[in-house]
Amino acid sequence: MTRQAVHAADPSWTLAAWERGLREDPLDRAVTLLSAVAGLGREDAERTELGVRDATLATALERLTAGTAIWGCVRCARCGEQLDVPVRPAALPRGPRYDPARPLEVEVAGVRIAFRLPDTGDLRALAGTDDPRAGRWLLLARCLPDGADGIDEEAAAVIEAAMEEASPGAAVTLAVDCPVCAASTVAALDVPALLWAQVQTRALALLHEVHVLARAYGWTEPDVLALSPARRAAYLELAAG
Repeated sequence: MTRQAVHAADPSWTLAAWERGLREDPLDRAVTLLSAVAGLGREDAERTELGVRDATLATALERLTAGTAIWGCVRCARCGEQLDVPVRPAALPRGPRYDPARPLEVEVAGVRIAFRLPDTGDLRALAGTDDPRAGRWLLLARCLPDGADGIDEEAAAVIEAAMEEASPGAAVTLAVDCPVCAASTVAALDVPALLWAQVQTRALALLHEVHVLARAYGWTEPDVLALSPARRAAYLELAAG
């Protein structure tokens, strides 16, 4: 089921996404954000493969930030120092490298093995798994029509490499050198979390603008949100003076 897509910079969308996201865990927030910016029902958003999901959210992030760099946060794997990392949304991968109309297959030892790409629902299924090895095989089993029975380590590695090649945007990582201990840390880039941080910051700023202008002029929230950013800024300046 599809709905009308909404521009991520729309103030009404920002407040609606923020209000719902406050009550959700990170995976549900990712579904909420994708559902809104892509015009998808929640079930379809849940089943959207991760590379497409994150590419769509990266485009929304780029629009929301007007293409400027934003800051991500990584903790040093050795000393725990918080490391701020600049991220340019325009540089993130866009779109998959496969034909959605054709089934995904890979050949291992002369045998063709079909697979699909992971989605948010698969990550949800892994949420209670603390063992990385167990999580890896559970994810693989979910993405193969017949499960992972009979799949050895070699075949698993080939399938995972094929997944990464088909959809590189599903597993973007950052390598950061710590200025304190000089250790290098590699961390996964969480695009939904980056977009959520921007939504949260902008929602609180919008609520402040509504509060000030409603008190100054007696306007309702829809009245204030209907103004362009330039007009809101001008009225705020007048109200402050």
